[in-house]
Amino acid sequence: MKPRILLIKTILIAGFVVYLYLLIKLILFKWGPINIQSLFYQLQQTLHQPDMIFNRQGNYTPFREISRGIYSLSIYDPFSHTNLMGNIIAFIPFGIFIPMIFRRKGASFISVFVLSLLLSLCFEFTQLVLYIGTFDVDDLILNTFGGVVGYVVYILFIRSGKSKPKKKKSI
Repeated sequence: MKPRILLIKTILIAGFVVYLYLLIKLILFKWGPINIQSLFYQLQQTLHQPDMIFNRQGNYTPFREISRGIYSLSIYDPFSHTNLMGNIIAFIPFGIFIPMIFRRKGASFISVFVLSLLLSLCFEFTQLVLYIGTFDVDDLILNTFGGVVGYVVYILFIRSGKSKPKKKKSI
């Protein structure tokens, strides 16, 4: 592998790792500190009383919070759409990074869709089990949509910009 390509790949992977760290801090810890002891304690509580998971509040009805958020949108309150747009925007880089890093491995629309859904599901499950948030099926939908938007951005602007210019035919 050429040194320049290796450097670019290394920078991409490092950027992806930093992005994932920031995503974890945002989604799971709401920018707060990460307390491993507290998380371990919550996990122990869940393992000792697994029925507590099913007694927790959450949104298990698709599009309930999305429709509520759309209904309450206001041009006078810019923060009225934070949940809707925030969940989408947070996953757009994921949809861009995946095809850039795994280009030769066939990072297709389907793989970005599935990986976005799985990562979001991991976050929702972690929140549910560790009591650091609530499960929301609409977050799965919005995060997955954000990953797909990122993939479309990659296809339209990044991949198309890398195509080699056609050689002019000489007359």
